[in-house]
Amino acid sequence: METLPIFVIRVLHILAERYGMSCALEELTSLLTPVFNARTPFKDSISNEKENQARVLDALLLLNNEGFIFLNSNSNQSTISIKGLIVLDNKIFCN
Repeated sequence: METLPIFVIRVLHILAERYGMSCALEELTSLLTPVFNARTPFKDSISNEKENQARVLDALLLLNNEGFIFLNSNSNQSTISIKGLIVLDNKIFCN
């Protein structure tokens, strides 16, 4: 199995913390604000927010395609799948 990028794993961790609940794209983006701020600490604009949402959406699409999450494209709500939880557990044991 190919290793997932660190940012994608971070998205998966956030969804795992909310197991059993769905998370909207906007909420997920706001939860990842510290990650974005570490990358570009002085940017804070509407276009930057859209760029951050696009990056989160790319990660969600990748995770959905791999079966690690369920992404509702109509509402932009996502939840982690059992497969996603298993992948995280294996990553924790490997580290």
